[in-house]
Amino acid sequence: MKVLDITESPGSPAKPTEDRAGSSGNLAWVIDGATDFSNESTLPGSSNVQWLVRLVDQSLHDLGAVNKYTRVIEVFDRLGETVRAELASLAPDDLRNHPCCSIGLAAFDADSVEVGRIGDATLVTYQEERVTREVSTDFFDAREAQAVERSRTSLQTRPAIMAGISARRAEYIKGVHGESVFSGHPEAVFKVHRATVPLTEADTVLICTDGFARAIADYRIFTDWQGLGRRARDEGLDRITSLIRQYEATSAGVSSGNKFKSADDVAAILLGNEGRR
Repeated sequence: MKVLDITESPGSPAKPTEDRAGSSGNLAWVIDGATDFSNESTLPGSSNVQWLVRLVDQSLHDLGAVNKYTRVIEVFDRLGETVRAELASLAPDDLRNHPCCSIGLAAFDADSVEVGRIGDATLVTYQEERVTREVSTDFFDAREAQAVERSRTSLQTRPAIMAGISARRAEYIKGVHGESVFSGHPEAVFKVHRATVPLTEADTVLICTDGFARAIADYRIFTDWQGLGRRARDEGLDRITSLIRQYEATSAGVSSGNKFKSADDVAAILLGNEGRR
């Protein structure tokens, strides 16, 4: 596995990004921290979600360094153990909302790559320019769009909107639906969606957060992952991020009405199979 490119960008210049992209050993990942609109900061660091994102990122670096884990479920289980243990040691009795995040993860072995996600990360494998596998979901986008529409038609107050966000996240943490998010909550359930792809069908792997995926899902800058992948290989991931920010700065971007945030943090990593021909 070789890192070909990486990009990170905050959705707002006034706040540090809550998304990360990284690699270590045979693992590569993106992390998408779920913004805590209540600004709770009972854990060390600038916010609870920043604490979680930093811990997950460091733990993935440690797990990848041993070049032992080739199954994403095992990695997610180890992450859960680490975060729960850290929370127990801090004993934040006044923790109102457990921080959570989405994770997209690729684990390479000699013959294949397993790509998997918890939450709304997207993972795409390519062979030359052809998409060979996509692991993604539109579940969270659809739920948010419904909530945005409900907030407008019902003229909801900000406290009512925040209460709805908290209620949905509690469902995602506890795995009430077919999708979940990652959290150290004692009742957390991880719904892992994954696929194993032979390296003969994966000369390139793209992993990204939903802010990056807006280039296709929301903004239609690209019609599909094949076109985006071609541009990413030719011009780099920062170019894709730049196109996303340019769109968001236009009137069309500002009026995109199915999200609570008009611009989101972005993280993506592009990987090459070192054995490819």
